[in-house]
Amino acid sequence: MNHEEEELQVITKVEKQKQGRHRYNIYLNEEYAFSVHEDILIKHRLNKGESLYQQAIEAIILDEERNMAYVKALHMVGRRPHSLSEVKRKLKEKGFEAPIIDWASDKLIENKYVNDEEFAKMWTDNRVISQRKGRNLIRQELQQKGIHQDVVKSTMELINPEDEYVGALKIARTKWKQTSGKLMDRKRKTAAFLMRRGYTGAIVTKVLGLISNESDEEEMEFMEDGFEDN
Repeated sequence: MNHEEEELQVITKVEKQKQGRHRYNIYLNEEYAFSVHEDILIKHRLNKGESLYQQAIEAIILDEERNMAYVKALHMVGRRPHSLSEVKRKLKEKGFEAPIIDWASDKLIENKYVNDEEFAKMWTDNRVISQRKGRNLIRQELQQKGIHQDVVKSTMELINPEDEYVGALKIARTKWKQTSGKLMDRKRKTAAFLMRRGYTGAIVTKVLGLISNESDEEEMEFMEDGFEDN
């Protein structure tokens, strides 16, 4: 259908919403038609008295949907960093269609608000240093957040083994003090704890070796003190 066969619709009223900030209601031929953000209003010059063909209306509504999805995505990443997969999943949960989600996602990437490589590195650093988790658990978490396997692999290679070891040793010492029983029982319980935290077998073995030696030395000192007292 060409423009000559389409019925022109006239903007008869542009009304600022009382509740929605920067949002306007558009009336066509005296009837409410749709609402738009102020940016869309300005972009399409939606002034009272302007005439619109159906094709133009559809373009406006598409722009409005895209803008709405993008703004919601910005709010997400503004509160905390997100992976691209997380953003897409949440937009889908909010009812946006795939083409709109893809458009908003592309714009986030273009404007550098989402970067899975940076997200993975930041997430990993936080887990290793602050939360004292090992690479096996961190790898699983990144995969659950939809990070591509190549990015996960390269991020794991960036982990400083010394940082990982120091974190494991710190929480292992705490766990060891809280654990009772014979030496083998304490070692088994502490090892299981470290494995659940995602530490590799190599780190667990190294940490347990050191803690066992420390424990032996403490027992020796205790016994020596006891002999001296007698």
